[in-house]
Amino acid sequence: MTEQQTGSVQQSSSDKGSGKGRGKSREERLKFQEERRRRRIEMAGRDDVEVISRRSPETNDFIRLLTINDYIVNRLRNQIGRRNGVPATVGIRLLEHNEHLRDELNRLNAEMCQVMNLPYKPPRGFENPLEEA
Repeated sequence: MTEQQTGSVQQSSSDKGSGKGRGKSREERLKFQEERRRRRIEMAGRDDVEVISRRSPETNDFIRLLTINDYIVNRLRNQIGRRNGVPATVGIRLLEHNEHLRDELNRLNAEMCQVMNLPYKPPRGFENPLEEA
């Protein structure tokens, strides 16, 4: 039997920890997953954290987009109008566009519910854009 078949191949230091679980032992992967799970549970207890149940593959993309959007919007707000920061007119335009995208997603959700004959209950702070005023 070769070393690969017996599982006794030594990893080079450059292979260790590279990629998502590549080159790690089962125990290392399980330890990493358990630590990640512990951090998520800890985060869920914070007031500034929302827990999102994922039911569709697209939700993973939205979560990643929203996470980075949250970070960027926070940085943008802190830099608007400051010396060497973002000019107020540019910052306001970007924040308005961000708000427009939220409204568009709300509208899309309402339209999808409408075509499936489902009631649409918009999230807090939003209204159903398809309801007659």
